[in-house]
Amino acid sequence: MKRYIVVLLVFVFLSCQQESVEQAEATKEAIKAVVTGETYAYMEKDYEKWASYWSHSNKVLRLDVTAAGFSQTRGWDKSGGNLENFFKENPQPITATFLNSKYLIFYDTNLAWVAFDQTWTTEEGEDSLAKATITLVKKEKAWKIVSYTAIQYEAEDGNVDTLARE
Repeated sequence: MKRYIVVLLVFVFLSCQQESVEQAEATKEAIKAVVTGETYAYMEKDYEKWASYWSHSNKVLRLDVTAAGFSQTRGWDKSGGNLENFFKENPQPITATFLNSKYLIFYDTNLAWVAFDQTWTTEEGEDSLAKATITLVKKEKAWKIVSYTAIQYEAEDGNVDTLARE
C-alpha cells in the first residue's frame, strides 16, 4: 500500500512540474506578444493601441542609442505621451519589416526583463540592427512596458557585444 501512495505522490509531483513548465512558456509568449505588439502598433501609427502596451507613470524610461548619438527620456508625458501629435502629423505607416530573435527573458510574478535582437529590413532590402532590452511590470493582469532601450549598430557588426567595455 505504501508503494502505491509513493507512486501516486510522485505522479502528482511530476504533473505539477509539467504544468509549471507550460505556464512558464505561456508567460514568455505573452511577454513576446507585448514586445512585438508594441512595435506593430508603432509601425501602424495607432497611438491608442501603441500606448496600451505602456505604463503611463512618471517612471517610464526610454533610451535610444544610434550612430547620431543617444537620447534618454523619463516619464510617460515625455517618452510616450508626446507621440500622439507625432503620429497625427506623420500618419503614414512604416513599411519596413522587422524580426526579433535571440530572446532572453527573465520574469517573476509582476516584473519581467527581456533582451533581444531586432532586425529591420526596408522595402529596398537594407537592414538595420538593434540590441533591445525592455522591462515590464504586470498591472491588472497585463504586462506593461516601463523601460525600453535600443542600441542600433551596423549590419556588418552582426556579432557586436553591446556589453563589452573598452
